[in-house]
Amino acid sequence: MDRTYVVTGAASGIGAATARYFQERGGRVVGCDLHDADVIADLATLAGRAQLVDVVTRLSGGKVDAIVANAGGGPAETMLSVNFFGAVATLEGLRPLLETSPAPRAVMVSSIASMSPPDPRILEACLNMDEPAAIAAAKDAIAAGKGALDLYGNAKYALNCWCRRVASKPDWAGAGIPLNVVAPGFIDTPAAAYILSDPDRRAQAGRIVPMRGAFPGRPDQMAAALAWCVSPENSLMTGQVLFVDGGAECFLRGQNSR
Repeated sequence: MDRTYVVTGAASGIGAATARYFQERGGRVVGCDLHDADVIADLATLAGRAQLVDVVTRLSGGKVDAIVANAGGGPAETMLSVNFFGAVATLEGLRPLLETSPAPRAVMVSSIASMSPPDPRILEACLNMDEPAAIAAAKDAIAAGKGALDLYGNAKYALNCWCRRVASKPDWAGAGIPLNVVAPGFIDTPAAAYILSDPDRRAQAGRIVPMRGAFPGRPDQMAAALAWCVSPENSLMTGQVLFVDGGAECFLRGQNSR
């Protein structure tokens, strides 16, 4: 596997498992995170996003084959900046490095939380790429009693929409670059500990995952799905949002359609 991969959020959880998956198969990985990574950058800030692009460009020699925009989570105050604007900046900033790859690929990590109804004001601001307006709308949502999980769902829903909007454009499909989203369900990572470590929340979450043995999912299972999306074998699929969740998404949609 003579390919160079950029993985954000590579220090733990799904990102760490994905980086390890590539490395074990002979891939070169440029890992990015807030700590314990090749590139230390805070995607909540403009400076951090510029830092990521600059250092990845230098470390990769100006050429990468695939991008896994996985970094996410964080407190409510930076939820949109990291999970939406930071992810988009990663893809847009690093896209030129894909141009000389014989099989360029990109994937973003969303979440089953994206199924929650979005706040129209937040969604509009995100898709207009108006970060100050999105942050202002998020502050109003917090004041109205919304929490970090609500904002996380909004950010991931906007990410899904952004992918669907741009994947067919000349910079992506027109350049032969498949761009997709993978939306995990409940994966056993530190980010999911607030659900999985609480007996009531864990039981509630488990009830919406119909596939036996799929709750909670493992980071290495997510790594395999992400790896296929950015593999040369994925030569046709683009602009798709794939729920890798043990059937939770179809179960919930089925419940809502009755």
